[in-house]
Amino acid sequence: MKLKNLTIAIAMASLAATSFAAQAEDGTSFYGSVRVGINNTDNGVTSTTQFQNWYSRMGFKAETEVADGLKGFGHYEFGVDTDSADNNCTVSSSGTCSGGGALSTRKAYVGLKGGFGRVRIGQDYHTFYNSVIAPMDLAWDGAAAGASALGTYTGRTGEALTYDTTVGQVGLGATMYQGDDTYNDGYEIGASFDAGPVKVGVAYKDADFSGTAEDTSKAYGVALGGKMGPAEYGFAYTDRDNTGNSIDLHVGYAGAYLAYGQADLDAGPKPTGITVGYTLPIGKKTSAWFEAQQTDDDLGTATSEVTQLKAALKYDF
Repeated sequence: MKLKNLTIAIAMASLAATSFAAQAEDGTSFYGSVRVGINNTDNGVTSTTQFQNWYSRMGFKAETEVADGLKGFGHYEFGVDTDSADNNCTVSSSGTCSGGGALSTRKAYVGLKGGFGRVRIGQDYHTFYNSVIAPMDLAWDGAAAGASALGTYTGRTGEALTYDTTVGQVGLGATMYQGDDTYNDGYEIGASFDAGPVKVGVAYKDADFSGTAEDTSKAYGVALGGKMGPAEYGFAYTDRDNTGNSIDLHVGYAGAYLAYGQADLDAGPKPTGITVGYTLPIGKKTSAWFEAQQTDDDLGTATSEVTQLKAALKYDF
């Protein structure tokens, strides 16, 4: 019986190896990143320290040639919990399970690309983020403080159709939402100009921003960013109709960096955030990062100012 089980195990392993080899030939790849560390948070009233997961993820992506000069592609990426207790959901009286799950969707899209550019449908970083936010969204955890307070830090958005292409040094992009869970209907357009150490981006977004009023649905942005040897920088300005404006800045040199953001809200408050950090390479696939962050929501309460000290170990595969 043991010999039979061993034979079955060897056969299954051989099939798995053959499957992965076939996938590799077909352009399929699997990747992941495990990121676990410690965080101390002090809001002026209480101070807590805990180990936690920092955006661990795994993903699959692939592309194949459909015709001469035309490729099809797909991409899944999931956020992964590293604490099994976080996976426990709450079951309501109707039997619905919510508030848990070992995986969360970060990216999920399918598309075609060729000489005309790239078209993709699904959840991904879309036009406004790619044109305006990405150049300064470089800190591990403390970036985009101004845009986040303003609501223009869109990040990965879903249920959208996006087209992008490059014409010489100019990049062009457009995203359309139709019945999206967060943005309902709307669109984004953007452009960038790459001139070596300087890349300029501009974008406009008109979407429903989680069901808010029509007069707050429009956002504009401009960004500068680039690298010069071991130095890097990024700056973004965004404006949202009848909400306010924001600035965000990132400067870095040889693994050390400073990120700053401020929003000037029409309602009066000017929330700010500042982060200093350092990324330490340990090996080919292993690194550690350290950040100190202070935020102030400018509401004048006892807990308005929050200080966080963060450190994490990361392994990529």
